Amino acid sequence: MTDHGAPLPTEIDRDPAHLAAADWLVRLQSTEVSIEDTLAWQAWLNADPTHAQAFARMEEISQVLRSVPAPSALSARRVARDRYDASVPIKDWNRRHAPGRRTAIALAASIAALALTAAFWKTLPASNSFATAIGETRNVTLSDGSTIALGGDTQIEVALSEKERDIELTKGEAMFTVAKDATRPFKVRAGDATVVAVGTAFNVERDSDRSVVSVTEGRVVVEPVTHFLPVFVLQEFKPKLRSVRLNKGQQTTAGSAGIEEPTKMEAPAIGWQIGQLAFHLQPLRYVLEDVNRYAHKPIVLENDHVGALVITGTVERENISGWVKSLERAFDLQATEEADQIILRER
Repeated sequence: MTDHGAPLPTEIDRDPAHLAAADWLVRLQSTEVSIEDTLAWQAWLNADPTHAQAFARMEEISQVLRSVPAPSALSARRVARDRYDASVPIKDWNRRHAPGRRTAIALAASIAALALTAAFWKTLPASNSFATAIGETRNVTLSDGSTIALGGDTQIEVALSEKERDIELTKGEAMFTVAKDATRPFKVRAGDATVVAVGTAFNVERDSDRSVVSVTEGRVVVEPVTHFLPVFVLQEFKPKLRSVRLNKGQQTTAGSAGIEEPTKMEAPAIGWQIGQLAFHLQPLRYVLEDVNRYAHKPIVLENDHVGALVITGTVERENISGWVKSLERAFDLQATEEADQIILRER
């Protein structure tokens, strides 16, 4: 089985999906690939689940092959003796043209396959998952010396390899204090954005349809996640879909529409670590996503109109009920407590 959920064909050199995937992989790496070609590739991917699986497998193989040392140059005499024309898989050509060498070829192929497999597994990073429950916080120290503070109801996936340090924030909020290592970029994926750093400190908050990145030390680059399409194609339709640099004291918001220009960080990004959730001109629906990571009962909105109310202020994690009462007074709302939730509605 592959990591993508489908059995790998025993002979991918004969499988139409893998042959097409290899062709697309080569075409997309060209600097002259057109928008039409890219859209055609996207349509091919969506036409059948096996297409996406085959393409992902070809990418894996391509990455592994890049780490295999190039063979030494052959002499002109040996090149002249080579009659292989690539019209059939090389193992079939060897059966037809060099039957006496089958055993040696099979042995060499087995050794090469073992070496390739070993190289592939060597490149796979060790991964771990860390999570917190609602209302819980947790500090994690990674093997490279970096530390991650997890907020309530948060989950991250950590994969450290020899070349990269990759984190995915699947939900919640986390503060990253990165150990300096110029040879291994530290990348945090959160929804539609990837934060790239070497040695710095920053906070990432992932909501349902956006991620907010705030830098407290050093600087980072926030890059768009392009979802298969090359960046230049998406820039044609989404001008905000480009990288943004953030310095200390700055923040940005990233969503499907792109990455916003950096702004000054008006509310403390790490207040949640000392029990205070601070907000500056934030829609109530996003505020509630943060607050609900610490609430004993989730607070839900009756309609989108209530969620659009703009909030500035601080919520004490230990006094969420008091904050809800202040919302009722300030915005003429009514909070109705039910068995499993609190509903906010207009009076």
